Amino acid sequence: MLTASAEFTVLRGLGEFLFYAVLAVFAQNVVFSRAMGVSRLIKLVHDPEIHTWQYCTPVILVQLGSAPLGWLAAERLLPALGDRLPGWLPVAALRPLIYLCCAAAAMAVVWLLLGLLPAAWRVPCREQLPLATCTCSVLGTLLLCAAQNYDLLQSTGFGLGSGIGYLFAVLVVDEGRRRLGSKDVPAIFRGLPSSLIYIGVLSLALYALVG
Repeated sequence: MLTASAEFTVLRGLGEFLFYAVLAVFAQNVVFSRAMGVSRLIKLVHDPEIHTWQYCTPVILVQLGSAPLGWLAAERLLPALGDRLPGWLPVAALRPLIYLCCAAAAMAVVWLLLGLLPAAWRVPCREQLPLATCTCSVLGTLLLCAAQNYDLLQSTGFGLGSGIGYLFAVLVVDEGRRRLGSKDVPAIFRGLPSSLIYIGVLSLALYALVG
């Protein structure tokens, strides 16, 4: 039976996890505040053959799986390598490669987990999995967590929130694309120009809200 102090610790950890997840969805959104994954997002919302969930489900799962691996690499692997590397090779130069390996390991786990889904979901999600992994939104999130010195719980919450935040950005931009297709919008601004302007305006609005 949990004591009062243990229950408080669990609730505090859960609250911290949710706080960093919500922070990543809104205040630190990978698209609107960091401009990560914008090129793929633009292609996604204009490609009728790819459904939003087919791409964003792997993104969310890879972000969630790679976050603890990135923390482990930052806290254990990189310091150990720093003691063994020659002086002309700084450990910071290997950090992107190490984090890319973390994302690849998470992709392998997600590939297996997608096998639990029905074939109608599993096949299209697996087709999008490599693109969902090799995106700057995943690598950028790992680098950001390391730069901010997040602990394991914070990194995991921030990773989950980053994936959900990317889905949130896709849905918002996709809805904006539909509305910007109106005849009231000048023809020269329709399509990619209006989408980029729309993302820029949303980013400025987000900055105004969070300060």
